[in-house]
Amino acid sequence: MTILLTNDDGYQSEGIAVLESVLKRAGHEIWVCAPSHERSASSHSMTLRGEIIVTEYSSMHFHCSGTPSDCILYARKGNLFPRLPDLVISGINHGYNISTDILYSGTVGAASEAALMDMKSIAISCMKDSEGIFPFVKTAQFLVDHLSAFFPLCNVDTIININVPPNWNGNWKASRMSHLDYHDAVEQKEKIDQKIFDTKDVRFGTSIVLSLKGGISPVQKCETEGTDFQAITQGFASVSALSVLPPLNQAIQAKLNAMDIGSSHV
Repeated sequence: MTILLTNDDGYQSEGIAVLESVLKRAGHEIWVCAPSHERSASSHSMTLRGEIIVTEYSSMHFHCSGTPSDCILYARKGNLFPRLPDLVISGINHGYNISTDILYSGTVGAASEAALMDMKSIAISCMKDSEGIFPFVKTAQFLVDHLSAFFPLCNVDTIININVPPNWNGNWKASRMSHLDYHDAVEQKEKIDQKIFDTKDVRFGTSIVLSLKGGISPVQKCETEGTDFQAITQGFASVSALSVLPPLNQAIQAKLNAMDIGSSHV
């Protein structure tokens, strides 16, 4: 099949290169439209003002100055390719996109945009081991081995989200989402005193330079059974069917429905 690759780590990342190589060996035709540089944690953000620069660096291979979602939007609306691909794959991401991560993930954002553009899509990610080595080849091969099973499950409402741990045991679990508790800290680096001019007088203000100090693994807020977090912690690959539109909280929606029925309308 014809597969369009994108990611949020940039078109020169190792993950997308390995994925392309393994898919090509399996006989697939590969196109690429990926960010010109890393755009991690960009979620489903898009460039609404200003211009996007799309550069062809090889036949049917482009890098885009915008976000991961821009890559899909401009690949589709900008007619970069002669036809629609059979499938869009976003990844392989350098790091997990599980549970609460999907709210921030540019990898998942690009896959979601593809579904909104009437293209089947899969997001795929993996995590490095204690020596900093990512299992990119094993992750790509897992996808190739299961592609015929996962492909029919993708549609305009659903993307398949795959995560592979570094200590992968060779098996996978169908997993649900959970809430993760992040322990990132905000670090204050310096203060900058500056004059702030207005029409009446001169006031003094202080700018504070802050940065996010990460490196601490998240934990699951509650022991929700059957989650992707539990699966990867136990050495399984996690596979989840994500709704492109956020699902409703049915219990609260039922209460809203009752309130709406009982309310007066002008």
